Amino acid sequence: MTRIAYYPGHTVYPVNIYGEKVMASRTLRSQEIRLINRQGDALRLGMGWSVDDLGKPQILVESTMGDAHPSGTHLPGVVEQVKIGIYQKGGKPAVLTATDICDGQAQAHEGMSYSLVSRDVLAAMLEIHALGHPHDGVVAISSCDKGIPAHLIGLARVNLPAIHVPGGTQLNAPDGLTSEHMYHLGDEFDQGKISGDELLAAQKNASPTCGACQFMGTASTNQVISEALGLALPGSALIPAVLTAHQRMAHESGQQVMKLVEQRLTPDKILTRKAFENAMMLHAAVRGSTNLLLHLPSIAREVEIEIRPEDFDEIGRRVPVLTNIKTAGPYPAEYLWYAGGVPALMLELMDFLHLDVMTVTGQTLGENLEAIKKSTFFWESRAFLKNYGLKWRDLIKPVSDPVSTGGSVAVLRGNLAPGGAVIKHAAADPRMHQHTGPALIFEREEDAIKGLLGGMVKPGHVMVIRNEGPRASGMPEMYFCTSIIASRPELASSVAIVTDGRFSGATKGPCIGHVTPEAYMGGPLALVQPNDLIRIDVPGRTLDIVGFAGREESLAEVERVLTERKSRWIPPVNTHKRGILAAYSRMAAGPMEGAYFA
Repeated sequence: MTRIAYYPGHTVYPVNIYGEKVMASRTLRSQEIRLINRQGDALRLGMGWSVDDLGKPQILVESTMGDAHPSGTHLPGVVEQVKIGIYQKGGKPAVLTATDICDGQAQAHEGMSYSLVSRDVLAAMLEIHALGHPHDGVVAISSCDKGIPAHLIGLARVNLPAIHVPGGTQLNAPDGLTSEHMYHLGDEFDQGKISGDELLAAQKNASPTCGACQFMGTASTNQVISEALGLALPGSALIPAVLTAHQRMAHESGQQVMKLVEQRLTPDKILTRKAFENAMMLHAAVRGSTNLLLHLPSIAREVEIEIRPEDFDEIGRRVPVLTNIKTAGPYPAEYLWYAGGVPALMLELMDFLHLDVMTVTGQTLGENLEAIKKSTFFWESRAFLKNYGLKWRDLIKPVSDPVSTGGSVAVLRGNLAPGGAVIKHAAADPRMHQHTGPALIFEREEDAIKGLLGGMVKPGHVMVIRNEGPRASGMPEMYFCTSIIASRPELASSVAIVTDGRFSGATKGPCIGHVTPEAYMGGPLALVQPNDLIRIDVPGRTLDIVGFAGREESLAEVERVLTERKSRWIPPVNTHKRGILAAYSRMAAGPMEGAYFA
């Protein structure tokens, strides 16, 4: 009997063991494995599959659905629409789930240490699900901070024909309220400025629907990046999760994965250097989260492409900020989709973008944009803005008249961060772009919160929060600290934070994170002492210790003192003796390398 080639080195018979004809164009990994493992068919039939199902392309539908947060509770319906699309095009879906955790619920306690490592665990679970069973393609569905980068890492790693479905956004809340406001409202309640009923009313209304949070935090940024990379269908990022348009997009994605399997279009053909540069351009245009400096290099690593931190900085200096989305702007994330979403932004950025990159449509980015211009997509999305008395140009500015220029993130280096650090300077008071102040040191975030609430932090201070890097404590996000500072006028434009931890995409203020090497590994951050003078220079892209005991010193003297301090430095004892954090502590890459689980 003639054998038919599929992927290089893989061959299958044109009929299966039941004598059913298998189309030559659909000779698949799943069918080859059936010829080896006869038990698998019996087990699948034991789940209620039909004999006919066994010969179909096997599609993994991997999602983060679950009761962890509003970004996962609605996904069962999205999964169902994907399944219908797969069935309609002759495939057999298999639903597997690994639920992500919520940074909002993990915030300000030990749970946040589990957030970043969960990304790599979820990526590993997609890998295990995709390759442990005989699948031919993957549809990954996720909405939130760690689920999306986990899925994109996993899709790149397994390199099966695949598509990502962004989980959409929440609707705007009354008076523009969003969940991150709860921190300063809680602070006001603790100070007796608002009543318990007022706090509860805000809590009841801040997240009025399912979907990702309503601002351009890490979740919304990740959705934009998924589409920008070409792994999600055009117009799929940031659709309000309650709209039937989101259900239709999921259905179309299920259908489209079958075309990808037929065409053998795998992620390695999409995730090129040019695609990652496009993603960084969109990151700049939406004033995206600094967490993308962790996630995008980790995705690129799976296809052996190196993304340097400075790539974000350099691209940001060229590509202007075009959107007015919270928290830096006034409008919620759903309004960006109403304005035309990522496709509208891309049309504004056509002179910057690589239009010849391949996407999951099977067409190039340039072909996608030409097709969407001729479709009714912009009419369908922009008609919503009439309900709010807005025009799409209120949300998306032209390159000739941008919201701002000069980028939104900067990579700083110096004797305090020889491996680099990052600041979202677009979210900081320009007066703090150059600042020199005395160090106030905290060994963990919890101590910093107590210091803020107890009045220890004074105008001019540079708060050093150390031993919060990936190997020390999982690299937690420190939104609570930044929200306390932002809610106090006397501190908001006068206090900076420097840490080897990370920050929320919703963070405001001069917050410098990802300091590398981290303190736990003996980086200079571990050597800082109270009242050392720290200089932040965003225009000059530097972060340095410039003096001691409140007095500036020469560079040579600073280096001498740091060398002497390092000779006396004793590595801290890691408190994680077992479990995932202990493993992460042994193996995590540095903050500016992506903090991946090496």
